[in-house]
Amino acid sequence: IQARFSSSRLPGKVLKPLHGAPMLLQQINRVRHAQQINKLIVATSTQTSDTPIAQLCLENDIDCFRGDLDDVLGRFYHCAEQYAPANIIRLTGDCPLIDSAVIDAAISLHLETGTDYTSNCTKRSFPDGQDVEVFTFRTLELAHVNAQKPSEREHVTPYIRNHDSFTQSHLVQKHDWSEIRMSVDHPADFEFASQVYEHLYDTTPNFSLPDIIKLMQEIPELTKINQDIAYNEGYLKSLQQDKEQGFN
Repeated sequence: IQARFSSSRLPGKVLKPLHGAPMLLQQINRVRHAQQINKLIVATSTQTSDTPIAQLCLENDIDCFRGDLDDVLGRFYHCAEQYAPANIIRLTGDCPLIDSAVIDAAISLHLETGTDYTSNCTKRSFPDGQDVEVFTFRTLELAHVNAQKPSEREHVTPYIRNHDSFTQSHLVQKHDWSEIRMSVDHPADFEFASQVYEHLYDTTPNFSLPDIIKLMQEIPELTKINQDIAYNEGYLKSLQQDKEQGFN
């Protein structure tokens, strides 16, 4: 799970209290329900501002790796290098509503197909905030060695997704929920997540994606909290940096 304190749109969001615990810790507790993950690691930066994240990990017996703030691809590679895994699952620390069953489904598809890269966010049918990417260590290594654009270094997987030399598989569900926003980048997103936890957590701590959808159907007002926010703002900003630095 990549996480940093210095979010430009909602600073400190990963440690904001969400239903009695830091948001990142709530997400980690949900991810731990995934049956096919062998080791969970938080990959944060060496910046002083991210020391509270490392401290949170220490206090909760969570492995933590600290690397470059902006070169997140390099951070992922050097983190993985220490553990030598066959496959890596990439999650981001702004997804406190992630469903562990979705994580397991992506891993299962990746292992069944034997592809270099598997995701549920290239051909999108899942909500933003349920994103899971799985790739082999060799694929990560090749991306780390060859990727040059700011967008490729900051967002880890664009180099992999945009090169035909990597084989890909896509997790797609029959329901198209791609227009629903469940990631946390803005105050309105955090309000949405808080409302979901308020309604579901006490009775079903490991509530599922269908549980959230059902809640939104029962309380339509929830849908209006954050659905006018643009998708993928951070990546679009990185693409602009690509142009400024002379990349096509």
